[in-house]
This record gives sequence, structure tokens and C-alpha cells, in this order.
Amino acid sequence: MKDVMDYIKKNLGLEEESEDEEEKETIIVPEHSFYEIILMKAQGIPDIEDALKQITEEKNPIILDMGFIENNPDESKQVGEKLKEFRDNVGGEAILLCKQGNVVIITPPEIKLLKK
Repeated sequence: MKDVMDYIKKNLGLEEESEDEEEKETIIVPEHSFYEIILMKAQGIPDIEDALKQITEEKNPIILDMGFIENNPDESKQVGEKLKEFRDNVGGEAILLCKQGNVVIITPPEIKLLKK
């Protein structure tokens, strides 16, 4: 009989919440608990390709110093094309941080950069 009364009280909303229900907390765990931001000095196109591959697979942003590449116009053009292709195909972001030394931050699509 007690079970029937408890059931009726619960359905009518007359039952007091137990302490167990009050103590329950909702915990939200992010998909990616932390990000490693990698600083890398690119020596050439293979380094750029490796960096973009790592961003795509590991989902970590990279700050890329392209100071060595800026002296070679052909490589600079190829890097620009690779970054544009990365942004268009993968959805990541690439933003120039410093004109002196050509420092760029490249992020996966999960990380959005805010420009202020």
C-alpha cells in the first residue's frame, strides 16, 4: 500500500525530492580536454605540409614562424596556396600574427579565432 501511495504522490508532484536527487550535479566534459599550442619554425614546404597534417589529425593549433620561407617568393606563393586550400577544404583558420618574420597561427575548425 505504501508503494501505491508513493507512486500517486510522485505523479501528482506531492512527493518531496530526496537528498540524493538534490545532490546530483551535471558534469559537462569537453570533447578535447586541453589544447597544446605548438610553436614551429618552417624550413620549407614539407614543414608546412606536416604542420597542416598535424592540425587536421591532432586538432591542436600551431603558431608557425615562416621567416625562412619569406626570402623565397616561389615557396611563399606555394605556402599561401596551401593555407588557402586548408581553409577552404578543412574549415580551419590561418591568421597573420606578425608581419615581421611572417608569424601565422593556424587552427583546426573546432577553434575559432576572434579578431578584435
